[in-house]
Amino acid sequence: MSKQILVVDHSDERRNQLTNLLLERDIQTLEAASCEEALQLLRQGTIHLVLTESELPAKSGLYLLKTIKEVSPEVEIILITHNASSFNLLQALRLGAYDFIVRPIDTGEILFNAIERAFRQIQLRQENQQLLRELEQQNRSLQRAHKMMQALNKSVEKLAVTVEIEPLLRELLACAMAELHANRGLLALFDRSGDQLALKIGEGIAQEACRAYSQGLPSGLILTLAQSGQPVVLPGPFPDGLAAEVTDWERDQLLSSPGLLAAPLRRHDRLLGLVLISGRQKEDPFGEPELNFLIQLAHHAVLAMEKVGIIYQLKRGRLNPAA
Repeated sequence: MSKQILVVDHSDERRNQLTNLLLERDIQTLEAASCEEALQLLRQGTIHLVLTESELPAKSGLYLLKTIKEVSPEVEIILITHNASSFNLLQALRLGAYDFIVRPIDTGEILFNAIERAFRQIQLRQENQQLLRELEQQNRSLQRAHKMMQALNKSVEKLAVTVEIEPLLRELLACAMAELHANRGLLALFDRSGDQLALKIGEGIAQEACRAYSQGLPSGLILTLAQSGQPVVLPGPFPDGLAAEVTDWERDQLLSSPGLLAAPLRRHDRLLGLVLISGRQKEDPFGEPELNFLIQLAHHAVLAMEKVGIIYQLKRGRLNPAA
């Protein structure tokens, strides 16, 4: 933490004495000769600690203390005075002064002791605030993960009761779109050879585009992601490496911004295709909870597809015992 102190005193001699003492300890200072000047400096930059004379012209150090605490309660203030009456001391402490030093200041040991304690207090408060922010972020992440888990359970139940392949795939994409609040989504599958990737289902995509790519998707980002077989989460704009892969037709017809999620559809060691979601609607950016949801949803969809295949084979067996 940078140590910069605002020294407030209408006496040039006393102010210079304090400033020189502080500079000997490599402490940077700002100077003000009045309450008004001090408040102006506080508005202009980040100051954590103020050393102020209690008796200032026009408006006192106690007034300055009260005003600073009302506007910036995190700023610590040490009052310096000739008048160590119990009334002034009590007033200063009630108004939020960190410490109270009585002149004369000779070697400065009392002053530096108070300053070091004040900076430790400031640093501790900043560390506590940072910990609170981190805890709040962790709590939000846990809440998002819990929300996604609930959504996954609900979506898996819908997949489990679907007994035909095409409705199953449509349900997979519909669940992903609804729970992730996305603008566009698509599901693409490889042919039996594993060479050709074709668009099977699209949501938020024009029917003309769905028909145009139903027999095969040309080279571009979608094919690259599908062939990698790896899940991908992009919270915002594409990084340069992936942006170079995005073709004009993908950008115009199939993808939406900001953000993208992609999860592979994999059966054992065979890569079947991918489900891809893009364009987050007025929510936090896509993150790990959303990606994990899509990965698990895709996994359960493949299991449901296997079940549908078994049911189909059983039906064939019943209808044609000789088969």
